[in-house]
Amino acid sequence: MSYSLIGKRVRVFLYNAGGQMIGTVEGRVADFAAHVQVAADTHKDLIFVVDIETPDGDVYKNAVGTEGESWFAVHDVEVIDEDQPRLFAN
Repeated sequence: MSYSLIGKRVRVFLYNAGGQMIGTVEGRVADFAAHVQVAADTHKDLIFVVDIETPDGDVYKNAVGTEGESWFAVHDVEVIDEDQPRLFAN
């Protein structure tokens, strides 16, 4: 995955600290950052998602309180392709 995700609509799978999925949000990819250090000895490819929508219509806020945008790990997203049937690919 790379810069080819920019502009695509994605569904992001959200997990708690224990690794259990707690829900999803959808939005549009605005940026990509490769090999970002997210913890000691842990690097991930990240995407910046904007125009985030929640299934229940609530406003999504990231960790610093900004509404409707946030960085997510690429491996936690599914590209939404309205022309194809939905397949869970993770």
